[in-house]
Amino acid sequence: MIEVHLLRYALAAADSGSFSQAAGRFGVKQSTLSKHILYLEDRLGVALFRRSSRGVVPTDPGLSILRKARQIVEDIDALDRDCAAIARGAAGQLRFGFHGSLGSGDLSAVIRDFRAAWPDVELAARERSRSRLLRAVERDQLDVAVISGQAQRPGIRSLSFWSEQVMIGLDRSDPLCARDPLYWTDLRGATFIVSKVDPGPFLNDLVASRLSGAGFGPSVKVQDVRRENLFSFAGNGCVIVTTGVARQDEELMLRPVHDAFGPTYLEQAIHWRRDNNSAALRHFLEMLARRYGRPLPAH
Repeated sequence: MIEVHLLRYALAAADSGSFSQAAGRFGVKQSTLSKHILYLEDRLGVALFRRSSRGVVPTDPGLSILRKARQIVEDIDALDRDCAAIARGAAGQLRFGFHGSLGSGDLSAVIRDFRAAWPDVELAARERSRSRLLRAVERDQLDVAVISGQAQRPGIRSLSFWSEQVMIGLDRSDPLCARDPLYWTDLRGATFIVSKVDPGPFLNDLVASRLSGAGFGPSVKVQDVRRENLFSFAGNGCVIVTTGVARQDEELMLRPVHDAFGPTYLEQAIHWRRDNNSAALRHFLEMLARRYGRPLPAH
């Protein structure tokens, strides 16, 4: 195997046309550099330079070998830079999973900020159900998952940074559109439509917690569609319950729903493996901590 520093010595000599100048570039004696290049020539079995009192000039075989040597050294330098960038988290990959929409809301803003701060980090996104995302984090197939609620699983960290406002989708002909603010109690006679896909199960529980009482339980229907596709079910006494969707059109109105304490929110949490040492993940978490003023766990 040919040592890289020998190639560097030879390239410096070819670029400067002088063993003396090349030696000065590396802070070694001219005699030391000359001996190293002679050793390299012996290893290769080819004279790389013609030597004279005016300096050194590559031989014809030497030109061909030095071209290849230059490419090797440039590739090694690029590899070194890439490895250093990955170690700093300035490059590499962040594998993140989510359920919901990236069209608006906090998650969309967080992703934009992270891309601006770390443009060399490749973002590999995966949209799946809550259970599949948590399983992927456990199996080290994802660095981080953004989903509703906490996760009590061994080896998994969960931390809430933001909440998404719960929205009610109403047909614009519905008299409830005139209510401002719109309260849960205003919706007692409605049939609620939620998605089977996350965060639908959480919203189902939320509706029940807000409206269930002695002798009364809300009517909830679950549709096996993504929440963006729920909108066509609004009307005829049915309202949509969703979060994180920006869509409004001529037929549908999205309104925040309130209780006695104000608008209702659904907690969103970040989940990651305790033993994940990814630098890109560390920078992502640190950015979240700064953005929301929340300290990260010590371990």
